[in-house]
Amino acid sequence: SLTDISAECEQMRAVLKDTDSMFATLRDASTADLSQVLADVKKYASDVVEAESRDLQASLRKRAEATEGDVNDRFKKLESRVLSELGGSGGGAGDDSEGHATPGRTKASDSQLLKKMTNRMSDFESQVSSQLQVLSQDIEKK
Repeated sequence: SLTDISAECEQMRAVLKDTDSMFATLRDASTADLSQVLADVKKYASDVVEAESRDLQASLRKRAEATEGDVNDRFKKLESRVLSELGGSGGGAGDDSEGHATPGRTKASDSQLLKKMTNRMSDFESQVSSQLQVLSQDIEKK
C-alpha cells in the first residue's frame, strides 16, 4: 500500500505542477490583457476625440464661410446703395446763384467723394475680411 500512496503522491504532485503552471499562465495573461485593454480604451478615446474635433472644425468653418459670404453680400448692397444715392443726389449741388450748373466743379467734387467712399468701403471690407480670417484661424487651432 506504500506504493499506492507513493503513486497517488506522484499524481498529486503532477496535478499541482500543472495547476501551478496554469495559474502562472493565467496571471501573465490577465496582466497583459489589462494593459492591452487599457491601451485599446485610450486609442478608442483618442479616435473619438479626433473625429469630433474634425466635425467641429468643419462645422465652424462652414459657419465662418457663411458669415463671410453674408457680410460680403451686405457690404456689396451697401456699396451699391451708397453709390446710387451719391449719383442721384449730386445734380443740384453745383448750381451757381443764377441757377446755372457749373459742370466742372460738380463732377470733380462727386468724383472725389466717390473715391473717398470707395476707399473707405474698401478699407472696411479689408478689416472685416482680416477679422474673419483671424476667427477662422482661431477655429482651426482649436
